[in-house]
Amino acid sequence: MRLYLIRHAEAVDAGSSGVARDFDRVLTPQGRNQARALAEVFVKLRLPVDAVVASPLVRSHQTAVELLNVWQPGARVVTCDYLAPERLKPGKLSDFLADIPGQRVAAVGHMPEIGYYLEWLIGGMEGSIPLVKAAVACVEFKNDPAKATGKLQWLVTPDWFM
Repeated sequence: MRLYLIRHAEAVDAGSSGVARDFDRVLTPQGRNQARALAEVFVKLRLPVDAVVASPLVRSHQTAVELLNVWQPGARVVTCDYLAPERLKPGKLSDFLADIPGQRVAAVGHMPEIGYYLEWLIGGMEGSIPLVKAAVACVEFKNDPAKATGKLQWLVTPDWFM
């Protein structure tokens, strides 16, 4: 299995643009551009994705939609609460992702949880892999994702593809 762990793209700050709650923060125009540029790099490099899973928070869901608009127009985002802030349960998230049809799954979440999950998967030291907005890490597994069984193949930031 191959997992693409993606931090959501740039979003407005809570309290601006009429957004009162953190949950409702929307992508900025730059954030939409980041997500589309990332998706286009996947297409250019012929990196297929079978499914996209996202946190239920608006900015994460919107990032996933932008990715799917390039990868699989008309496909739907799968929502997973374990990707939401303060809801991460690494073992349960791994079980959820393993049950998604396909061997190449993108998961869109938030820091610090998505970074912690990446560290958990590869046996890395906690706090060692901060992901900037719209960054993606590719992790491969011989079987289903589990603690310290993944191999980090690559990690790129928007500086690389924008």
